[in-house]
Amino acid sequence: MPAKLKFKLIYCSSEDPEFPSSELNAHSPHTVGWQSARFCDYPQELGFQFGANVRLSQLQILSHQFKIATKLELFIGSTVDGDKPSYHKSKFKRLGYLSLDSNERSSWQARELKSVQVDAYGRFIKILVHKNHINKLNMYSQVGIIAVNVIGDAAPAPPGAHPMLGAPAGGPDSYTAGNEGAAHRPGGKKDVSPLDDITFDLNFDAATAKQIRELHMAKDRAVKAEDYDAAKRLKDAIDRLKQVGARMAKLELRKKAAVENEDYDTAKQIKVEIDKLRNAVAYGGAAGR
Repeated sequence: MPAKLKFKLIYCSSEDPEFPSSELNAHSPHTVGWQSARFCDYPQELGFQFGANVRLSQLQILSHQFKIATKLELFIGSTVDGDKPSYHKSKFKRLGYLSLDSNERSSWQARELKSVQVDAYGRFIKILVHKNHINKLNMYSQVGIIAVNVIGDAAPAPPGAHPMLGAPAGGPDSYTAGNEGAAHRPGGKKDVSPLDDITFDLNFDAATAKQIRELHMAKDRAVKAEDYDAAKRLKDAIDRLKQVGARMAKLELRKKAAVENEDYDTAKQIKVEIDKLRNAVAYGGAAGR
């Protein structure tokens, strides 16, 4: 089954010092994402590298709520066999594009999430971020991306496959614009675990997310062994952890706001509450096993 792939952002055209591109390397409830420099030139470019060649199945991009690009172009890249991996020396194939809504209908409050089904091989992803939608909140004509998530398999291209596309050589080799401008390839959607979805790590802190994943694996082992009593206990433990974890994430945001406002008494009180919940999470995770 395709799973969440680790990557590292290795290139960006520009960044706002308060919202650096390194923010895209990890997901958490505290993620603020990348923003371009003020009054930058377009398109902006973001480059990502995987630890090895991978087969991509899905790409998820969460846009900023009002610093919104009009369009995102997606590319997959790889180096010639035997050469040292190099983003700037790689050959890139255009996968397609995504059109983003201006978000005026939500008064620039909601964030748009784009999920793209793909089938491509490579070592690098390049995203070209085109000019921003104009609105009254975006005074410096910036664009912003909160998070990027990649689903796929760490696997080399099979014999006869194009080095950057899943189709056999001579077959279809271009991505087209589908609904809402989504880049896609024909074919069925592969199963993806909800634990690998971009929203999972954005809703839970790292420790809670790790515990939930461990309990899910234990539940799957119990089901495989037909130990359904254990599977039910683990499911209940997962549900409890999700409830507590969501509450902790909201408290962390409140604590962060309190610190920024130099309201340290409130921050201290919230920290005490978070610690109590964290201890409950640790106990609940152990009990579930």
